[in-house]
Amino acid sequence: MKITFHCLLLAGFFLICLESFALAQSTQSVKPGRHAKARQAALPTEGFYFLMHDYKLDHQGEVNTLNIKVSYEYNVGIADNQYPDFIPIRKDVDKFLTEYPNEMTFWEILNKQLTALLLEKYPALAAVTCEIQVTPSPKYPFTRGSVVTRHRTRLANTASGKQNSQGGK
Repeated sequence: MKITFHCLLLAGFFLICLESFALAQSTQSVKPGRHAKARQAALPTEGFYFLMHDYKLDHQGEVNTLNIKVSYEYNVGIADNQYPDFIPIRKDVDKFLTEYPNEMTFWEILNKQLTALLLEKYPALAAVTCEIQVTPSPKYPFTRGSVVTRHRTRLANTASGKQNSQGGK
């Protein structure tokens, strides 16, 4: 009986030590870098998009009808006064397309140049995607399209003068 009692006492002591060790491990302080990452992870990823339906463009030897979707993500933690108004962005897309110099360029090349322009001009954007759908035509009787996404390789200075704090959305 004494041996059983000693075994139970020893097992109880072992369990108490094990629980104390587990509690000490769970309340150990977290490194400061982890807190910063946790706060950053809590910030939302935000974006916006607009559509340009039935957009007519003389390109590749004929007038094409395009459906264009431009979407973009903002820099993480963007301030309220740094959101760009989408109307000037849409006007830049229109100006780029109507003034595009090479009428025989593939849609993919045109689209790559367009997304590069937008990312360069609007520093509040972390990424931009442009989807160009070309509807069927007499020359090409099938739907085709191009999708290009560009990500900013470094954080832009969002305090530059290219931003508009007024609405338009």
